[in-house]
Amino acid sequence: MPEAFDIAFLGGGPAGYQGAIRAAQLGAKVAVVEEKFLGGVCLNWGCIPTKTVRASAEAGRILRRAKEFGFQPVEARPDLAAIIARKDRVVNALRGSIGRLFQAHQITLLEGRGRLAATGGIEVDHDHQQALVHANKVIVATGSRPASLPMFPKHPRIFLADEALNLNFLPKQLLVVGGGSVGVEMAAIFRELGAEVTLVEALERLLPNEDAEMADYLQSVLKRRKVKILCSAQITAVSGGDALVGPASPFKVMLADGTELNPDTIILAVGRKPNTEGLGLAEAGVELSSGRIVVDEHLQTNRPGLYAAGDVVGRCSLAHVAFAEGICAAEHALGRNSAMDYRVVPRCVFTIPEYAAVGVSEAEAQNHQPVKVAQFPFKSLGMGQATGELEGLVKIIAHAQTDRILGAHIVGPHAAEMIAEIALAMRADLPSRVIMETIHSHPTFSEAVLEVTQALHGQAIHQPPVTRAT
Repeated sequence: MPEAFDIAFLGGGPAGYQGAIRAAQLGAKVAVVEEKFLGGVCLNWGCIPTKTVRASAEAGRILRRAKEFGFQPVEARPDLAAIIARKDRVVNALRGSIGRLFQAHQITLLEGRGRLAATGGIEVDHDHQQALVHANKVIVATGSRPASLPMFPKHPRIFLADEALNLNFLPKQLLVVGGGSVGVEMAAIFRELGAEVTLVEALERLLPNEDAEMADYLQSVLKRRKVKILCSAQITAVSGGDALVGPASPFKVMLADGTELNPDTIILAVGRKPNTEGLGLAEAGVELSSGRIVVDEHLQTNRPGLYAAGDVVGRCSLAHVAFAEGICAAEHALGRNSAMDYRVVPRCVFTIPEYAAVGVSEAEAQNHQPVKVAQFPFKSLGMGQATGELEGLVKIIAHAQTDRILGAHIVGPHAAEMIAEIALAMRADLPSRVIMETIHSHPTFSEAVLEVTQALHGQAIHQPPVTRAT
């Protein structure tokens, strides 16, 4: 007889492992089936590796600015092998900590590829050995994988996004294809590490789903830092790159306007695909839409007892959303009336400097007429001047009559931390005046948020009145 569980998770990524721990907290007997590594893409190839390498890139940037801070100039040549080794140590440590949490919560981890069993539960294939996990409730959390483009051949110097931080050499001429969050992050990181970077985006601007004015501001910062950016650019052909080892032989990348690019290394950051193939979903009659699993507000599929969470759902492909979805699905599967609320989801792009946003853009806010908009630059902050971080901008969009915050966008150091204050205010349905009337520590970057809310009410202290109504 197969071992029986109250709940089983197919996938141990952000949704799977956090949902499993929450289920164990609720007293359930829990199993997790994982084909590769606990933590999924976020921990092993995405969020954590990217931010760890980014930290090294930022350290190099500070070293190069030593004279600006009163020190003798310092040579700051990156040792890519050491940077990648540090990244691997961080990833391994965090992965091990999840394993220890599983042990502490008595969660059973089964290694292997899983699929839904016809009789219920999950079939597991590990080294050609089959096992059956019987569970009353199952949550599919198999994540996603990076997409590719057909004109790019398989080549050891053409990397999908998940592979890009396993490079064993520093590119001299790097081409990043895709101006979404991953592409912009990669471009910023490798530029700070010393590569010459060209970023190509098919649409008319970077971060096309974000506020146009703020995305343009970030683009101007990246250009000042010598990232070459080509928007509205269509790649028509790729050839060359004959040398298979090292960045020796350049590629020939042709654009629709006749421009020829000659990178020695290419990173493709053109979106992701949900991992829904080969899971037995069709055989189980699970409803899919564009390859993603259709769920209700409780993350329940059309099949009773079967849930899905994370990138396979794809409502908002962010790790912190997957965390919340995994927990929500576990709670509802175990009898609680938990439901997802996507109204307030912060979005963070870990470029150098960062971009963070919550809510709508200014253009989208026109549907909430009338609105008021205000901005405040980091260069007018005491902390900005003290730290030499003058490139940064905060923008808040609020309803002109109710003062409720509709959207906020931040470019600058620590933007991903600063956005939380505004997200909390939006979640609690607080007017911007509450932020304005909250004393903020001085000197801090968070004072920029205070200054914007002051500007929204015509009370800006450190800049002339610039609030605009639309």
